[in-house]
Amino acid sequence: MTRANSSGPLEPEWQATIFRSWRKRRAWLLDEQVAIADVPAPTGNESARADHLQQRLQHIAGLDVSRDAIGNVCAVVTPLAGPTVGAAPDAAPLVCLAHLDTVYTSSARSPMQRDGLTVRGVGIGDNSRGLAALLALAHALPAPSVRRHLVRPVHLVATVGEEGEGNLRGTRAWFDAAALHGVIPCAAIAIDGPGDRTIIHHAVGSRRLRIALHGPGGHSWVDGAVANPLHALGTVMSRISQLQDDCRHRAGERTTVQVTRMHGGESLTAIPRVGWIDVDVRSSSEGALTRVHEALTRLARESASGLTVTFEALGDRPAGALSADHALVRLAATCTERVGRPPQSAIASTDANIPLARGIPAIALGAGGSGGGAHTAEEWYCDQDADVGLERVLRVVLGVAS
Repeated sequence: MTRANSSGPLEPEWQATIFRSWRKRRAWLLDEQVAIADVPAPTGNESARADHLQQRLQHIAGLDVSRDAIGNVCAVVTPLAGPTVGAAPDAAPLVCLAHLDTVYTSSARSPMQRDGLTVRGVGIGDNSRGLAALLALAHALPAPSVRRHLVRPVHLVATVGEEGEGNLRGTRAWFDAAALHGVIPCAAIAIDGPGDRTIIHHAVGSRRLRIALHGPGGHSWVDGAVANPLHALGTVMSRISQLQDDCRHRAGERTTVQVTRMHGGESLTAIPRVGWIDVDVRSSSEGALTRVHEALTRLARESASGLTVTFEALGDRPAGALSADHALVRLAATCTERVGRPPQSAIASTDANIPLARGIPAIALGAGGSGGGAHTAEEWYCDQDADVGLERVLRVVLGVAS
């Protein structure tokens, strides 16, 4: 049995049933989202939230739930073979990713504050919404009426270390382990934050670098002629500002170079022995990342007369992209239109960076609702029409896996 979709094409009744049921479960899913957000999960210390999610998943029949060595929570749904489908449990799987971590430490948190459909609190959208959507998929996909139509396994992975200095650690580990076992996913979908329109199919890569200058130090009066690391870092930062201007005017390429942290000095009356800055370089082009990284190391050495310069890599996220004409992007655009939203291409840094850099088709999608203030203590999420974005995610997943 099929029914006519609002956009015209026929839609299988078994899919229509799923979408109808999840429109009625929006309030339940918001409760789950708030419960997830209430469990602290700063990058590098996600275990409590991972425990919470793993417990929720273990109560769902039809899931194979596990925890890997690095801390990712993994759940697998396999096809239910039948006479009418070509299900293959060993077919290339689809992997859906949602990160566990937030940018704030436990001490910076306060309880979630709810006011009707709006919730305020650290990590409520980024990425408690994505984790709630992963939980929704875990409830929807194992149903026999769905599994009979799956033609490939679906891996649901809650990852550690996506934010900041986590450097996509969990996703790297999952794809490394999969490759070691000869498993190459057919596609990957990162579910990250709220939203129901954007399709992220361009991955912003980044290089994070600490530049440190070391000198002998000394008394600020007696040793006044000694090379000063902080003075030299001022020159380095001035040249970085010029480098940023050069990148801004480079045609056909968006690259940013930002000094994000600085430190140095031991005493008000002493020439510093060491000073350092952290630099965050981002671009959608791997070539630009390499070019700017080389320029940074060169200008730091040129500015370090009388000093020793050291470099420490703090992070390296690969860039990548899928064409708007790729089948996965077209599917996501079609599903966006079918829920009544205009699809919009976007560029960002997500768990999808890793599969894209390895030649695996990947996109990132929001999981419904709206929000703002991500990566701040004032983050908020509104659940108005949130079922639209969740339905879009379900449609894309079923479009790949069924």
